Amino acid sequence: MKPARKPVATGMSDIETIDPPNELPSPQPNKGDTISPIGTIYIEAQVKPNYTGNVAKLTAMLEAIFNSEYVQTVQIGHEIIGASSYAECFFPDCLKSLKAVDIVGAEDDDGVILTKRYTIEINSYKLEDRKAAETHEALSLCGEAMLLPSVRLDGAWESLIFDEEIKQNLVVSMTNILRFSYRPGRNPMSVVNRLILLSGPPGTGKTSLSTSLAQKLSIRMNKKFGETILFQLNAATLLSHYFGQSAVKIHSIFEALAAQSAELPNTLMVLLIDEIESLAASRETASARSEVHDAVRATNALLTGFDMVKDSANVFVICTSNLISSLDAAFVDRCSRHINIPQPSAAARYEILRHGINRLVECEIIKSPETPLPTFVCAKCRLPDDYKTAGCALRRLAHKLEDNGPNGQLVSARWLSQLAGIALANNLEPNAICTVDDAVQLMSRYAKETCRHQRSKRSRAQGAVAAEYDNPAKKSKFQPERVSPDLEENLESCASELEKSVDRWIAVFREERLIKRYKPSLEEMEEIFYMVRGIWDGCSCEDPCYCYKIIDNRIREYVEDGTPMYRGDSN
Repeated sequence: MKPARKPVATGMSDIETIDPPNELPSPQPNKGDTISPIGTIYIEAQVKPNYTGNVAKLTAMLEAIFNSEYVQTVQIGHEIIGASSYAECFFPDCLKSLKAVDIVGAEDDDGVILTKRYTIEINSYKLEDRKAAETHEALSLCGEAMLLPSVRLDGAWESLIFDEEIKQNLVVSMTNILRFSYRPGRNPMSVVNRLILLSGPPGTGKTSLSTSLAQKLSIRMNKKFGETILFQLNAATLLSHYFGQSAVKIHSIFEALAAQSAELPNTLMVLLIDEIESLAASRETASARSEVHDAVRATNALLTGFDMVKDSANVFVICTSNLISSLDAAFVDRCSRHINIPQPSAAARYEILRHGINRLVECEIIKSPETPLPTFVCAKCRLPDDYKTAGCALRRLAHKLEDNGPNGQLVSARWLSQLAGIALANNLEPNAICTVDDAVQLMSRYAKETCRHQRSKRSRAQGAVAAEYDNPAKKSKFQPERVSPDLEENLESCASELEKSVDRWIAVFREERLIKRYKPSLEEMEEIFYMVRGIWDGCSCEDPCYCYKIIDNRIREYVEDGTPMYRGDSN
């Protein structure tokens, strides 16, 4: 197989001379055409704002390059433009950014991915900063229609941090749902309802995820849909402004949406309904409580509205709710996907805090460090010397904020994302130079002051747990059925190493206070617990919190009373 001819330096004028995609010669076979692709790599090419050429032609050129022998590897999330090994992809007059953003269909943990093993999918796009074309009057209730992909949402998807693979799974499933329904030139057919529900506590990022998902779909699906329009409707606002008329308004919105989708069949229309519980409250509960009939009529109108756009293959509806238990059963049943957005885990909390600090570094509010803050995995404290690093301190803070939020509430992603800015605004001296270490200390101090009430309750609870464990009659409480039966055996085999780790941390505190027999305080014991817990990787229980509770109690007994963690036959 002959390699593709290396393209010369290409400008916007060159792009215009290329044949349309359907007239291009057949692309070369995939590199290693004897190998069946194990997945798909998605590459996004953002063109410059002043680019006037044909985006489809540019995409065809990029596809030819990535399917040639000139591009062998990619790294997810790394900018390709500027890297010497990708000189063929520069197109300096055309492209602003070129990145491999996702890999679907296979798990590849390697930092560098061999492209010959995958199908390459390239989506070229230009960010929009203009209003959408005229829409039906009833849709004005949704506010200004936003044309996507929008400048206002640029980078929003990448900045969202969630546990597991919530974002990737959402994009894959939503792309498939649209693909199943969209059949150009044929009668529309609803295979799966294009209606999803995101639920979870306030501040977990449901609305931001919804708008960012619409932006991502506008890029991922731009070969099928030439444009994407986002309509945003706040259900609570609609119900309060048009009390007594909400059912009529809801009906008119969906009627206009159905008409607009028929007029623009190649335009993807995304309707975001925030706080859907205001419009989709349980009718059974409302009737039992003799509540006002307007809410019941609004729910009926909403369900009828969903049915009106059911066969509109270019309409997608995203709903968010803080109160999943209050939603009408018929509405929940219509949702093809119901995804719960949980409170952030320790890893997610750390990454949210890290991104908050990095944003302030970019704004030059925090002095740029010689070494960037490490990721959560790399910030583990394995040695006492690691204790004083900013990464380790930030990880301790992330662990401490497990269930301590302002005003006794649970920690939300929204509060975490603002913590760095708020802490510096409240505590940083005027004109002071702030380092990353300073920022982490100020954040820890602010969090401690703000969450003091909740922390004291948690400390009392942990003290009660330790006291109960000392009672032989109640020891069985700390051996829950869901704990792995191998836990005690694993703990005993690791007890010696755990004790050494605790001794090292106690030595750190003693050295700092110059007291040879210094006994750590309750808060310091908590820090020791989090540090030692970081090296506990031997547990595969369904709920490792039970294991951590046992380890916590063992550590407390060891620190306070010198009771060995290895109990031998005494257990």
